[in-house]
Order: sequence, then C-alpha cells, then structure tokens
Amino acid sequence: MNSHPFDTGATSSPNPSPDRRGRGVRGFVAVTAAVALAALLTPFIPATDAVAASDRDEAAPRKIVAESRPAGRPEVLSAAQRKRLLEAASDDRATTARALRLGGQEALIPKDVIEDADGTVHTRYERTYAGLPVIGGDLVVHERAGTRTVTKASSARITVPTTKAAVSAAEAKKSALSAAKNERTRNPAASGDSRLVVFIGDGKPTLAWQSYVTGTQTDGTPSRLDVVTDAATGKRLRSVEEIHSGVGHSRYSGQVEIGTVNDNGVYELTDPERGGHKTYDMTGAGGNGDLVTDDDDVWGDGTDADRQTAAVDAAYGQRETWDFYKERFGRNGIADNGVGALSRVHFGDGFANAFWDDLCFCMTYGDGHGNGNPLTELDIAAHEMTHGVTYASANLTYSGESGGLNEATSDIMATAVEFFANSPADVPDYTIGELADVRGTGKPLRYMDQPSKDADPVKGTSQDYWTPDTGKQDVHHSSGPANHFFYLLSEGSGKKTINGVDYDSPTYDGLPVAGIGLRNATDIWYRALTTYMTSTTDYAAARTATLQAAADLFGRGSATYEAVGNAWAAVSVGSRYVSHIAVTAPSTRPVAVGQPTTRQIEAVGSSAGELNYSAHNLPKGLSINPRTGLISGTPKKAGIFKTAVTVENTAQHKARRTVRFDWPVLASGGRYFVNPARYDIPNWKTIESPLIVTGRKGNAPSDLKVTIDLVHPWVGGQVVTLVSENGTEIPVKPWYWDTGEGEIHATYTVDASAVPANGTWKLRVTDDTPGIFQPEPGYLDRWSLTF
Repeated sequence: MNSHPFDTGATSSPNPSPDRRGRGVRGFVAVTAAVALAALLTPFIPATDAVAASDRDEAAPRKIVAESRPAGRPEVLSAAQRKRLLEAASDDRATTARALRLGGQEALIPKDVIEDADGTVHTRYERTYAGLPVIGGDLVVHERAGTRTVTKASSARITVPTTKAAVSAAEAKKSALSAAKNERTRNPAASGDSRLVVFIGDGKPTLAWQSYVTGTQTDGTPSRLDVVTDAATGKRLRSVEEIHSGVGHSRYSGQVEIGTVNDNGVYELTDPERGGHKTYDMTGAGGNGDLVTDDDDVWGDGTDADRQTAAVDAAYGQRETWDFYKERFGRNGIADNGVGALSRVHFGDGFANAFWDDLCFCMTYGDGHGNGNPLTELDIAAHEMTHGVTYASANLTYSGESGGLNEATSDIMATAVEFFANSPADVPDYTIGELADVRGTGKPLRYMDQPSKDADPVKGTSQDYWTPDTGKQDVHHSSGPANHFFYLLSEGSGKKTINGVDYDSPTYDGLPVAGIGLRNATDIWYRALTTYMTSTTDYAAARTATLQAAADLFGRGSATYEAVGNAWAAVSVGSRYVSHIAVTAPSTRPVAVGQPTTRQIEAVGSSAGELNYSAHNLPKGLSINPRTGLISGTPKKAGIFKTAVTVENTAQHKARRTVRFDWPVLASGGRYFVNPARYDIPNWKTIESPLIVTGRKGNAPSDLKVTIDLVHPWVGGQVVTLVSENGTEIPVKPWYWDTGEGEIHATYTVDASAVPANGTWKLRVTDDTPGIFQPEPGYLDRWSLTF
C-alpha cells in the first residue's frame, strides 16, 4: 500500500560494535549444501580500508565494455506462463517452507516469479505466522536443478510467545492517531480496521497492530501513515509515511505520440496498447477527476494555457516508461500483469509535487508553484511510476536506508527512461527535474553525479557518500549514495561532457572509477531489485545484491563485476578490488592490556579460490587465523602497533593484497582498568560490557571510581549499573528526566567494599526512554574502573 511522491525538497550484547562503520552481512542464506548458486554469494565488505600509495592511479580508467551473458538474463514470460509458475509455487509452498526449515506455524504466499534463460527460477514470497502477516519476513527463493538458495529480509526465527494482543485494536488506533499528530498530519483520521501482525523491526519478532491514518501532509500532499504498535505494551514500533514527495503537444518533450481511443466521435486519452492507461483532469472534480477527452485527436498546444498540455506530458511519460520496461526487461506494465495505471493532472492549487499511490495504482501531478510549472516532466513521471515497480518487487520499506534505496531506484530508472526516450526537446542527462523547475530556482532537483549539489536551505542536502548516519536522513537525501554509485558505475569518475552537459564526479577515496555504460548499469540494478533485494535491504545488502546481479549477467571475476564493487567503494560502501581482492582493515579503535579482544579481517576475492591470511606486527598477545582472518587474543603491552595484514588467493596468480593500519593498545592494570570497546544500545534494551580485573587483593574499595563515556539522544533515560563477578548489582547512574545534553562523560564513586576486586565486572546499561519518544539508538563508547 505504498505511495510515493517526488519530494521537493535485558538482552546482553555478545559482540560489541567495533565502530560506527561496523555492519553485519545481510543477504543470501544457503539452504542446501549444493554449490551451483551458493558459490556466487558474495559477502559485504563493510568499510573502506587504507589505500597504499602504490594503489593510486590518477589517470581516469577506460570505460569497461562488456556484453551480458544470455544465461543470466530473465526470460520474457507470458501472462499464462507467469500464472503457472506462481500456481506451482503455491502448490509447493508447504514443501518449500520445510526445505527452508521454517517453523511449523509459518506459511509462504507467492508474490512474484522470474525465470532465467538457464532455468533458474526466482520466486518472491510473503510470509505468515499462525495466519498473521509477517512484516519484514519476505524472502526470495532461487532454485535450479534441485539446488536452492534464499535471500531473506530477516534471518530471525519467527516466533512470538502469544498471538493474543494485550492492547486492543482501539488503543492501537489511538496510538496511530497520536503518531500522525507528531508527524504534523492535517485532519488525521483512522483508515479501516487495525490488523494483527508479526513485526520484525530490530530483528526480534513482535506481535503488533498495523494501523493506517489518512490526512494531508504540510505541503498539501495526501498522507497515509502506516503505524505499527506493540500489541503487548502499546509502544509505537514504526511509523512510515506511504505517500511521499515524489499526436500531442507537450510542455517538456515537444510533439509526441500518445495513445488514444475514439468513442463515437469523442477521443479519450486512453492508451489501448499499454494496459488501457487513462489520464484524468482533477480540476474541480472528485475522485480521480474527469477523463481527458478531445474532439479532433490533437491534444494540447505545448503551453500551460491549454489544460490538455499537462495531460499530454503525463500520457507520454507513462508511454515511455511502459515501453522502457517492456523492451528492456520484458516487464508487462508497472506490476508486470499487463494492467495500465492511471495518471491524474492538475491536482490541488499551487501543489509543487507529484506522487505515486499503490492503493489507487495511479500517478498524480501538481501544477507547481503559482500553477505555472506542472510536474509532468518525463523523468518525474518515470520516477513516480518506478515506485510502483519497486512496490511490486522488492517493496523496499520507505524509511531508513531501504527508503533511500527506494528513492534512488526511482531516480536511477527515471534517468534510464530519459536516455531510452532520447527526446531532442528533453536531452537525456544525469539530473532530475531540470525542466520543471520545481523549486523555482532554475536548477535541477537532483544531481546524480554529485548529489550534494542539490543543497536546499529548507529541505537539506543529499549525501554524496554513505555514512553511519545515512539511515537517519530523509529518504530523498539518503538516496544520494546510491544515485552517485549509479552515475559512477555508468560513466566513471572525473571530468567529462555528455550530451552537452559537463560532469566532474568525485569519489570518497579519491581514486578513479571506470564506467561500464548506462545500459549495463541499469541491467544490474534492475536485476538486483527484482531478484535479490527485499523489503529491508540496506546499503550493505544493496552492494551484495548488485554484485550478485553482476555475477549473473557478466560472470564473477569479470571486469564488470569488480567495477560494481569499486563503484560502491567510491561512495564509501565496502572496499575496492585491488589485485582482484577486496580487503577491509578492522576497526582501529583502541584495545586494552589484559582485556580479550577479537577483530575480523573482511576479505573476498572476485574469483573462486581459498584466501590465506597473515599479519605483521600485531599487538603483543594477538594472532591471526590463517584460514579465517580472525585476529584474537589478549594484548600484553601498551603502545601503537603499525600492523600489516596480507591476504592472498592461492588459486589466482598475483591475487595478493596488503593493508596497513595503526592499532593503539591502552595501558590497563594496577589501579586502572579500561574497556574501550563500543557497545550499541538498541531502543528499550539492555547491554552489558565486560571488564577483567586482575592483580588486586581482597575486596574492592568503598570509593571505587566508575568512569563512563555514553552517547544517547535521551541520555537521562539510560540506567547504568555495575555488576560484580558474584552478581552483586551496584547502582551507578539513575534515571532522570532528560535535559537534552546528549552525552555523558563522567566519573561516579560507588561503594564496592562488599565484593571481591578481582574477576569479570560488567557495566549494564538499560535504555528506559519513555515510550512516547522514539529516539535513535545510542552507544556506550568506553568505561573504566579506578581502584
């Protein structure tokens, strides 16, 4: 039910987060031991390693020319073939669920299917638990010749203690209405009945209510807020806005062909060759408005004075978007079911936006500020209709990083549609909304080559590169790294002129990137979207999905495959391939003498082969596993160690890579003991950070000093407790009403004289933020004891 507009503007933590860039691998989970598909699954490299000077090459690399492999491309399925495959998947869903080792109360519902030329079938499923929909439980099964692999939105085991709600549906509606007020929704009203679901948010399945609230956003865009409320506590778990900004004579594309029908001498703006798509005028009309008609089949005059002009642009936009998806990917309409959408023009008064709504399967366009610039430009139309394609496939959740990827997908495909149409009146480029002048500045709304150029004093600025805070940004800004990736993958970095437009795209690491051409880049993104991405895909998983798509289409180990990885590294997602190996140095956060530590070297070769690891000048007391790359041990000496780790692919000639980094080891012992490892604090959860104390005699002192460095947007709600080796709990920091400080860097004195000094102490932090707030998670940065 997504609709997206064109935005104008006490659980312990067993493994601490190494730093803010540390991110888990999400993607492909092998179900059988068979290797046909599993061998292609590529882990995500979470951060960019230091690059030796010898790796740098300031000369711009040549564009990579490659033809995709026919076997990796999907077949064009007829409606009957697609129906048969979906019916077969439905008939076998119980068998498939058992093969995936799903729980006894889980069931699968087939949603979409793709069949490749080599016979591989990719079936997308929604999941239920005890008959309840599972939000965030979608998955894609990839199967060929008895080999089955799966891409999951979440790997969590689906189970809840009960399916009976303690909070009533009426209370959930009240919570949803409250959320709408917090979002400044005008005239909020509950829409339909709340439904009981199982929600997977932070990885833990929770019984919840899903409610919808309709109204109007502050800029006049219709609103439909999707609110998920914990059915046991009444806490709001998530709120997502589902409607977001987002021969005829056209305003933007000159004279164009459009589909019409003659109904007894009256021509209707209905396209019979494209699913019966209809275009409506909403001026002064209710519902969808009035179907646009004409008496001579000549539509508009290319100016705003003729109200048909906007309708011509809208009809042309749907025509080109339909034809692009049909000719390039064999997709039969937005939902791939042959059904045309609706276009509605002249919405509102001075409405400077456009949006796609899955519920009505329709595109809606405003006329812009002063009703002088309708938002019916081709790339805006293609952008909005692509939201429908995303909904029908990966259904990327419209918040956090997945929301940014949702927006980027629309920008990426809109750019591809513009190049596909190749209109002399709207010359193809890597900007969005450059003709409609949405903001009244005479400048494009978005720049693919350098997203930060779209700086807006009110809306903010898009990101050029991924950061740990990307998921906290507005989705129209967090889309920037993916847009930038796509431009770099298509055209490469550095200065160039394309169709008369000058570009000079930078990279995060200052290294050049080779382009593979827009067509190849588009093919890779579309296959990743429709075959490997799920509702929860983030930037880490998007890298994995596009690498898998490149492996399917061009072969793993190809120059194109490595170009995908390098384009992601250029926007700070993952590491570059150098000598056919991508390596990420571990976090260089300090460790401490006497405190056990582990650090994982993340590495992957672009071709098959076993990787061996070796290290030089590790901190004393640490060693590296030559097969896994895991560094572990207990540091014995303080200092800064200039460490070098070498990774070698024994099956590939000259595939050898060395990364170097400084690794500080803090002094710890005697009277002072420190744990400098960072521990993230999930919302309303508890974490524990250990600290080993040795060499002390007797009990701890009555004036034990506990120093903590803690960051949280609601720091007053963090309750801190010191736990001794024997389990004695000693209060450190109490709860208090937050005053907005955001951080604590303080030393507390506690009486620990009743417990032994030696042993493993734990600092326990419980997030007890009031339920009316939903802050971003915080973290314990470090803590220490002074005896």
